[in-house]
Amino acid sequence: METGKIVKVSGPLIVAEGMSQCKMYDVVHVSEKKLIGEVIELRGDRASIQVYEETSGLGPGENVYST
Repeated sequence: METGKIVKVSGPLIVAEGMSQCKMYDVVHVSEKKLIGEVIELRGDRASIQVYEETSGLGPGENVYST
């Protein structure tokens, strides 16, 4: 299981670095709240993730966990 860090939050979209082992459409857990998200774009070790739950309160530095 890989752990990345959030670098940007923009509404339901987050960008996380350190996600080089992820694949497109992987399901991830975002922050300690374990919000459900899906990888929708990969660029190097950064992943753009669509979060399917409320993202208010999330910020840079929080963990993202692959499943």
